[in-house]
Amino acid sequence: MNALVVSIGNELLNGKTTNSNATFIGQQLADLGVALKQIVTIRDEAARIEDALTLAMRDYDTVIVTGGLGPTHDDITRKTVAAFLDTELVLNEGALARIEALFRERGREMPPINRQQAMVPASAGLLDNPLGTAPGLHFDEKDTQIFLLPGVPREMKEMMVRSVIPLLRQRLNHSPPQIHLYRTTGIVESKLYEICQSHFEKFPAYEIAFLPKFTGVDIRVAERDSDESYAEFQEGLLEIAGKYIYTQSDEEIEAVVGRLLTEKGMTLTAAESCTGGLISHRMTNIPGSSAYYLGGINAYSNEVKMNMLGVSADALKAHGAVSEAVAGEMAAGVRERLGSDIAVSTTGIAGPGGATETKPVGLVYVGFATADSVSARRFTFGRDRLLNKDWSAQAAIELLRRYLLRL
Repeated sequence: MNALVVSIGNELLNGKTTNSNATFIGQQLADLGVALKQIVTIRDEAARIEDALTLAMRDYDTVIVTGGLGPTHDDITRKTVAAFLDTELVLNEGALARIEALFRERGREMPPINRQQAMVPASAGLLDNPLGTAPGLHFDEKDTQIFLLPGVPREMKEMMVRSVIPLLRQRLNHSPPQIHLYRTTGIVESKLYEICQSHFEKFPAYEIAFLPKFTGVDIRVAERDSDESYAEFQEGLLEIAGKYIYTQSDEEIEAVVGRLLTEKGMTLTAAESCTGGLISHRMTNIPGSSAYYLGGINAYSNEVKMNMLGVSADALKAHGAVSEAVAGEMAAGVRERLGSDIAVSTTGIAGPGGATETKPVGLVYVGFATADSVSARRFTFGRDRLLNKDWSAQAAIELLRRYLLRL
């Protein structure tokens, strides 16, 4: 089975919206063992939609179209596809009743314009949209399946998982591959590949992909039927790169750290300068985090560092706010004041300004404090302010993981 993804929307072509839908669909299809051969991004224009459908009917057995199912004048996907397939739009009473009910649940009256979302091609099957007003549509046309999904990411993702994937699975003529995920941090993609390359070459039947993100690199392994031993593959990979692998599931590192803190009955606090509360944000994203995360102090100015954390004026004068000494005092201060077992801190030059000859943009110190010791580690990241904040928070959480695992 091969697939084409068609993303419809002027906003996708003017640089104002990232096409995250296509990425998500690609991941879902890969996990199912369906080959995504092409992604086409087009404007909300009938001619462009017709061109994409012509391509799909000629070369593909599956096409997934996102966007253009809303109620406004530029949402022309339904009408264009119906004309292309020579089928009429008809009012679906069930779809209309559901749209009206959704508005009632939200305490609002349905605008008349939303009625057109219940006008669906007569030859289409409906796909339930539990999160929005636009139903999805499914066509069986000759040798091609056509799926129309909303462009709103949360709606599209839910419908992809609940409706599209089960329908595609019924058509597969092979067993889906087993997908294994190894999430790493603290090592760049090139170095990770270098240390793993010879091991991977022993298992040519496995499809191995490196998926870099700002937080680290995911290793995705697709295991198809083969005579090769997955246990042997896994054992070798963990021996080579185990200290960088923080999970073999899709959970984030803050969830891993939260579980370790819970298991050890330990508590955490954070003193943040350059990260501006990002560590606190990520740690409290995890349900149940109140059991181990006591709180944090966002100490951006030197005055707050001194008054709220007890950082000494001498350390600030001698070393500057961005220094090993101050990072250590920040961590020790928040641990003492909030009464946690462990504390982390961040202080750095996020950029684009603030650099000196000896302290470049991207310089960050992450402090770490326990009842027995206080330390700080130096990092040099890049020149992008927001990425520097993300990297700093990731580094702090990774230091926590390594401490808790005694790595």
